[in-house]
Amino acid sequence: MALEVFTAARIGLEATRGTSVTPTRNLSASSFIWEQTIATIRPEELRNNYEGWWSATAGVERNTFQMNGRNTYEQMILLGNMFVAPLGTASGTTISGGTAWTFTFTPSGTADNVKTGTVQVAEADTIATAPGVELKYLFGQTLNLHWEKNDDAGLQFDASYLSAGTATQITAFTGSPTDLNQFPVSMNNTQTYIDATTIGTTADTNVVSVDWTLNLNPVPFYSLNNSAGVTSVFRPQHRAWTARIVRQYASNSEWNVYGTKAERKIRVRSLGTAVAGINDKVDLDLYGVITERSKSNVDGITTEELTLEPIVDTGAGTISFQLVVVNHSFGTL
Repeated sequence: MALEVFTAARIGLEATRGTSVTPTRNLSASSFIWEQTIATIRPEELRNNYEGWWSATAGVERNTFQMNGRNTYEQMILLGNMFVAPLGTASGTTISGGTAWTFTFTPSGTADNVKTGTVQVAEADTIATAPGVELKYLFGQTLNLHWEKNDDAGLQFDASYLSAGTATQITAFTGSPTDLNQFPVSMNNTQTYIDATTIGTTADTNVVSVDWTLNLNPVPFYSLNNSAGVTSVFRPQHRAWTARIVRQYASNSEWNVYGTKAERKIRVRSLGTAVAGINDKVDLDLYGVITERSKSNVDGITTEELTLEPIVDTGAGTISFQLVVVNHSFGTL
């Protein structure tokens, strides 16, 4: 009998989209969700009979994969590769006893260059008799990151993918992957900055939470290619993101810019352990405009919810957002 506690998943980044690879890293999440649908071709037939269905065969196959939980500095690097930009090797700074690796994920305005992956997931206790699954051509759809200081106080993530291909049953894991789950990102050392000119200048201690969702808007393409699966995945639409920021209503600063539609430059910074003076770090930089604003009361405290949506900041490099991650564990995936 398969047991959820023995569920495991591992992944490798594909050098060529759709060409499966041996997993290189173990994934860490509170849940892994694989869903498969295989269409049924079952025509209703008129045969001078009250029985109307006489034959069936398989139609198109679709597979999706989702994982969520508390994020780490190391796993954030994987998400950056698959949702923002490829970066196989980070810039390294030699420190006492090792290296601090800095990954700067800058989204491209002209190239569809995010990485795809091959994932294996199964209940490891029964994989030999109740097989697991391998999905290749795993393409990122949406990524949600949520910063909020609560009882758990960890950076929450939710990543969903589609698989351009058919599922393969596996009765054993392959490869010898290493762990990504090293150091969780804590809210205890998280600060939000809200600026009009230089990002990261003005700390705003009134921010309660930041909830950011990125959508790459991938579209599966089907052709008559002698397969039940997707032929390839394209991105014919703009990427889109939304940040919902809950802030104690302690000043009219954001109310005013909601009215003027002036650009807001927002940085969410989470710092981790310092080694030789360099901290583990996640920086999410957002350039946008407040499109919605509402007020509410939580436990008698008045807050405002601000919806930030992207606009390009040419001064920052013709981007609307950027992700920077620092870790001390590894410099490549």
